[in-house]
Amino acid sequence: MAMTKSWSNDFAKNIFDLKDKVAVITGGNGTLGAAYAQAFALHGAKVVVTARRMETLEETVASVKEVGGECTAITGDVTSPEAQQAIVDKVHEMYGRIDILVNNAGMAFRAPAEEMPADKFEQVLSVNVTGTLVPCQVFGRYFMNQGHGKIVNTSSVRGFCGHPDGYTAYSASKAAVDSLTKQMATEWAIKGVKQGFSININAIAPTLIKSPLTQEICEDPARIAPFLARLPMGRVAETHDMIGLTLFLSSPGSDFINGQIIYVDGGCTAG
Repeated sequence: MAMTKSWSNDFAKNIFDLKDKVAVITGGNGTLGAAYAQAFALHGAKVVVTARRMETLEETVASVKEVGGECTAITGDVTSPEAQQAIVDKVHEMYGRIDILVNNAGMAFRAPAEEMPADKFEQVLSVNVTGTLVPCQVFGRYFMNQGHGKIVNTSSVRGFCGHPDGYTAYSASKAAVDSLTKQMATEWAIKGVKQGFSININAIAPTLIKSPLTQEICEDPARIAPFLARLPMGRVAETHDMIGLTLFLSSPGSDFINGQIIYVDGGCTAG
């Protein structure tokens, strides 16, 4: 059967290729950030991890180098345009290109809705929303000038549905990330058609992920029960469950996927 004129055997063969791509991961000092860094490196990408403090990034850099990957750490606050611009300038100086931004930095503070402190609510929104907006803006401008780029934001099922464990601030922040992702994808797709660039921006939306930060919940039968009751697959997510989609959304295989919030949730949002 004849393929369309746009078909390319080379493209099909290399549809998931990340070799020599340059990926920047915010929040690169956490369990998930380190897993992303190793996964990108194992697929041939050059990796840059960022966070506010260098000492927390050193373990990630070491773990990537242990698997034979290339990884550099650069400090910078995700809510600071100046800090993010400095990161872009440094990475461009090092490699002459940036292909992928993974916005992984984030925080949570749980409290009953009627008791949520206003300052904590604002802090969560600052880190999760402004800390997504600012890197998107700074890297987005770079991608516009370069002609291409991929952005993967971090949302959550909490941005879609509530949960009885004090997620008022977190849920609000992730709902904002969802809307931000859709809005930027729409604006930049239309502008890109006119100006000759292509930026794909999507969000990965996990359920609860087992990690040192969630150990308290995962090991408490009373607190984990409401999560498991809404997970048809009968378990919370593991770190490795997040890797495949993030790599896919960073690869040529996702070139026509834009503005999507994709749930990695064991069926939680299915019914």
